[in-house]
Amino acid sequence: MKYFSLLGVTLLLAAGCSSAPKEAPAPEKEHVSTSSKVSFSAQESSSAFSVPGYSAAGMADRDHDGIEDSKDQCVDTPVGIEVDANGCAFDRDKDGVKDYEDECPDSMPHAKVKANGCADLVSFNLYYAPRVNEITPKSMLALDKAVGFLSEHPEYKVKIIGHTDNVGDDDYNMKLSKERAEDVLKLFNRKGIGFNRLEAIGKGETDPIADNATDEGRALNRRIEVELYQ
Repeated sequence: MKYFSLLGVTLLLAAGCSSAPKEAPAPEKEHVSTSSKVSFSAQESSSAFSVPGYSAAGMADRDHDGIEDSKDQCVDTPVGIEVDANGCAFDRDKDGVKDYEDECPDSMPHAKVKANGCADLVSFNLYYAPRVNEITPKSMLALDKAVGFLSEHPEYKVKIIGHTDNVGDDDYNMKLSKERAEDVLKLFNRKGIGFNRLEAIGKGETDPIADNATDEGRALNRRIEVELYQ
């Protein structure tokens, strides 16, 4: 009996030891990541480099047009101005005055303009084949452009001046130049430009712009000079 009682006490103690609460392990040291201080999302990265004089990629871009300076052909474009792939502001009428400074952004192509992009006088030539009273197809395209310009700018008038080469009689050439100028005047009118804005004169062979001794020179002298003025 004593043996079994002792054994029971021993078992009870053993059971009690196994059920005693264990000491809680020391909490692990919290790991604080520092990566948040140095890593950015794609969006955050872009804004992180948006500092004066730099592009989103961190490249020098002093005019902030999105074109890095090493590729920018116009590095001082005013901020906010739309630019082309070369970093330059647009000039749609090709007059040398950028659109954002141009008070007349639709001037006739190749017109001589003032600093504000507007022309006092626009002059271009129409050409004829030899002894024919029809202007060449290329010249007709130029005339159509002029008509478009005149339709949008009613403040302009047109002087049409006929010229010839020196082949033939002087009087004949004077008459021919006048007739050609009047034909072009009528052509402008048929395309919608009022007679009150049109004037035609002839100068014959008196005002050559090239050497009449060559075929090429004579071809240049057979012309209608068109002046658009205010």
